[in-house]
Amino acid sequence: MKRFLLLTILSSLIFCCGNGNLWSQSSSKTIPLPLKQEMPTVFLLGEYDKLYEEMMSEQTTLLDVCNDDMNLAYGKLMGMMKEMEAYASLVNFDTKGINAWIHFFWRADGSIDHIGFYLKPNSRNVNLNVMRNFLEGFAQQYKLPLKYSKNFSHYSSFSFPIVQLQPNPENLKTTAKTDSNRGK
Repeated sequence: MKRFLLLTILSSLIFCCGNGNLWSQSSSKTIPLPLKQEMPTVFLLGEYDKLYEEMMSEQTTLLDVCNDDMNLAYGKLMGMMKEMEAYASLVNFDTKGINAWIHFFWRADGSIDHIGFYLKPNSRNVNLNVMRNFLEGFAQQYKLPLKYSKNFSHYSSFSFPIVQLQPNPENLKTTAKTDSNRGK
């Protein structure tokens, strides 16, 4: 037992305090680093957090691209969503009842670079792979009719079928009164 204990201690001392050949040989070997991970065209929000954050830092918003004109940005976005529904009809994908958070990333020329999505708890149950395939097909064929000097994005909640709200002319009328008109 004493001999075993001495051999163990001696081995440890040689390993730790020796000339370092054993240590230096093992640490000088290059360990292959994993290949750089790339963001897929369509991904589930939360899957690629680090790449998502990097991508976000390089983006401007759809509203910026539309010079802060909310009506223009809304119109472009709703036009795209109507096109998405038309594409769904062409490929026999039922979007009715799907409620999701969707983050669109466009290239400077308006083509879709990435789509991140996450189904809301109140969404109709949809197979995620089927949803990915649908969004991938849409991304390949759709181009937003906007161009900008760099990539841009928009994150929002969507419920299908898409209902595009038109401003009600009655809501545009003002009921504000001046102080002199109060009580009349």
